[in-house]
Amino acid sequence: ALGMKSTDEEVEKFLKGKESASMDGVAEIMERRINQFGVAQPNIQKDATTNRLYVELPGVQDEKTVEEKIKTTANLQFYENYTYNEIGQYFQQAVLLSQQTENDVEEVAVLDSTELTANDSTETSLNDLSLDDLSNNSTGLGSLLINVYQYAMGATSENKAAVDEIMNREDIKSVFPDNVKFMWSSNLETVNSETKEKGYLLYAIKVPSNGKPRVGGTDIKNATTGYDQRESKITVDIEMTVEGGDKWAQMTADNADKIVSITMDNVVFSAPHVNEPITGGRTQISGGFTINEAKDLAGLLNGGSLPAPIVIKEQTKVGPTIGAENSSAGLISFGFALLLVFIYMVFYYGKAGIIADIALFANILFIFGSLASFGAVLTLAGIAGIVLTIGMAVDANVLIFERIREEQANGKDVKSAIDTGFKKALSSIIDANVTTMLTAIVLKSFGSGPIESFATTLIIGIFTSVFAALVITRLLMTWWMNKGKGINFETKLTKGAFKNLNFNFVGKRKMFYVVSGILVAISLGAIFTRHLNPSVEFSGGRSFGVKFEKRAGDHIDEVKANLESAFVSEDGSKASVALKTKTNSYYLDITTNYLLSHENGNEEVKEKLKEGLNNSKELVGSYEIMESRSVSSTVSKELVSSSTFAIVLSLIIIFAYILMRFGRWQYSTGAIIAMLHDVVIVLGVFALLHGILPFNMDIDQAFIAAILTVIGYSINDTVVVFDRIREDFGLHKHRGEEEEINKSLNSTLSRTINTSMTTFIVLLIVFLFGGAAIKGFIFALMVGVVVGTYSSLCIATPVLIDF
Repeated sequence: ALGMKSTDEEVEKFLKGKESASMDGVAEIMERRINQFGVAQPNIQKDATTNRLYVELPGVQDEKTVEEKIKTTANLQFYENYTYNEIGQYFQQAVLLSQQTENDVEEVAVLDSTELTANDSTETSLNDLSLDDLSNNSTGLGSLLINVYQYAMGATSENKAAVDEIMNREDIKSVFPDNVKFMWSSNLETVNSETKEKGYLLYAIKVPSNGKPRVGGTDIKNATTGYDQRESKITVDIEMTVEGGDKWAQMTADNADKIVSITMDNVVFSAPHVNEPITGGRTQISGGFTINEAKDLAGLLNGGSLPAPIVIKEQTKVGPTIGAENSSAGLISFGFALLLVFIYMVFYYGKAGIIADIALFANILFIFGSLASFGAVLTLAGIAGIVLTIGMAVDANVLIFERIREEQANGKDVKSAIDTGFKKALSSIIDANVTTMLTAIVLKSFGSGPIESFATTLIIGIFTSVFAALVITRLLMTWWMNKGKGINFETKLTKGAFKNLNFNFVGKRKMFYVVSGILVAISLGAIFTRHLNPSVEFSGGRSFGVKFEKRAGDHIDEVKANLESAFVSEDGSKASVALKTKTNSYYLDITTNYLLSHENGNEEVKEKLKEGLNNSKELVGSYEIMESRSVSSTVSKELVSSSTFAIVLSLIIIFAYILMRFGRWQYSTGAIIAMLHDVVIVLGVFALLHGILPFNMDIDQAFIAAILTVIGYSINDTVVVFDRIREDFGLHKHRGEEEEINKSLNSTLSRTINTSMTTFIVLLIVFLFGGAAIKGFIFALMVGVVVGTYSSLCIATPVLIDF
């Protein structure tokens, strides 16, 4: 702590610490606030050297509204008000003084505290001036006021600026006590009861001697929207902290039969009349809000107040980081992959496959419709959630159809087989989706950025896929059967597929342990020796603004490839490069972490930048480097810590749920070990192959989403296998454990292969034809699907047995 004897260096160090902490606080509050507005995956960079934040908001259309919300300090403050009896004499003096220009002020003589003589020698006693006299004054401030109330003065929208101009005059301000502060109402009010004219009210706020309100933003615990039935108004309901509630009760007790002003950013949102002390720590703001305004205000209050006002220094529209050609290629390939899945389902399951395709199409429609209704922005993390959801939707139908085929093989007719198949598949579908849902809820609650975006899409997808599989599929089958038409669940080519298999999974588990042990050892070795390659998002770097002769935004992928070839370290590793259009297609913002650790490496980085750009001259023409700056890591400590906490908590909840459902800790342990096995191998593949494979394998926010998808896929697959093992144990208690588990694994093999293959087909097509920008992301998912399928059969179950 600082004291009277502190040195200049100590004071400077203390202030710099405060400044740095404030920047952290501003970034955290800004992210919470932006998330309140519903913007998916905000990107916030801190530049401590210049005290600046760089904020990117994907998908924002209404720039003006967002700008206003970002600039708002959102520091709610509760003030006492001056009554007219307390401040009237000063206001009357200001009204008469306002009739003079500032140059004529010398001609105004103040005779005493209750009299003022104007330059025409007409004397007026201030105590003799009524409210009506004041508002009917024909010149100066009085002519601008529509009405004067006990606690506020009214002015029309047209006169508001003129009143401000007069009230800000030094001679006018000097009339009033030092502790008075004037604030306008936030909304139009009726300022003339006779003419019903609308305007704004000007309140005289009484500021305490310490400059701080008696109750403030730090006293607020939570804010929600509400409705006042007596006044028929939409409100913002505030719940205070224990200390805040006590302070509010005392403040209202001291101001009984008066009004208090609830303000934010020097605007009065509500000025309630206090009838009696308000206890219980709750209060209400009723400022004539629309429902959207009330939601926005509640969101700002929940986001937190800023320690200082925000000044926007630069505002530009930024184009996509993936070129239009790359983006369209991704969408086309995704559509083509889905078409292949539709064809495969019909090929394998016949008429039942057509029903599954209709349900799957409805599911995709529901997902995109839900995202559109929420105003969500489709990010790579969101796409990861959709890919996992489609896999789970196919999986649910496959589970049902395989169960029906089993019942038919046991001699049941189609209708009975369908009834039994749905009943038996229900347990697996519920368990698989509930474990994934619990994970998604935790990630949504405690994650941020891409983690939250992924979780939101996944939660929506779980509900839509279960509904599509259990309701739409069943309805279509019932409708089909009622029309007297038969349903087949196989074709001539697929009849008997995967039947009578007897692969000895359990007997070969030691071989699987050796294979997995080698893979995990290689992965850990690669992680600790070659390391993962962090993207600019994680590591920070240098950013350059470059203006081009031609439309560089149309060739963003080619320019990026040339720059990546230039930014190669001595050890052969490639640096991370991020590009985006800025303002227009002729201007690119280029960021790289090349020579990040070299503080004086600006010139060398710039030379490499020119080398890469020169290789693109045929496409983009000549260029000029307009600006350069250093960029700190966009993924803050809060993101890393919250993500780690979310994932660890998810694992604990999954363990607890599986333990509850299956009754033995060995099931939970097997599932968790298999999941960790999958994640380590995916990380190891990226550590081993980055810089070798011809596409971006940086660890960025999209990669986080890919890892989460692998976790979701792995647990989903494992739980389905475990569910069958549990069921078979219940039916055949006389058989040995190893024999029963082998039988269960073989009986679920058709479901495992079909689900994995359809998901893998989607990913492979997008990987091959979807453009370079998302190849790394899709590659991680492909590795995850293969490893996840392997671990469900060959790791989770052997662990279950040996424990």
